[in-house]
Amino acid sequence: MKVLKRENWWVWLFFTFITFGISNIFLAKCLDVVEDNKWYSNITNWVLGILLCIFPFFIMAVVFEIQMTINAARKLCVTGESIYTSPYIWLILFIIPVFGWILFIVMYLYLNIWIVIKLYEGRGEINI
Repeated sequence: MKVLKRENWWVWLFFTFITFGISNIFLAKCLDVVEDNKWYSNITNWVLGILLCIFPFFIMAVVFEIQMTINAARKLCVTGESIYTSPYIWLILFIIPVFGWILFIVMYLYLNIWIVIKLYEGRGEINI
């Protein structure tokens, strides 16, 4: 895809700032890291999340977005894979008040910034 070329890194930077990182879902689709046999591919899970109230759907959407960001970062070879791919780290940071939440935001920003840097370096062209 042409959007993964090195000269289009500024497009990803723009969309990352405008959408607060939600554009990583589209990036994950472009990098072909979205799998057909995972929990997020089953439409029944999403319908149940909506029917049970908005709160479960919101949690599912946030987990899906973080998972796609992690998969895109792994595909682009962002350093620190042993830390950001562990679900236990994300859960611990989310559970611990204030300090954990700050580190949660820092780790999410780290991933988003380094994804754009790796696209600038041309790592996206390898996956075309």
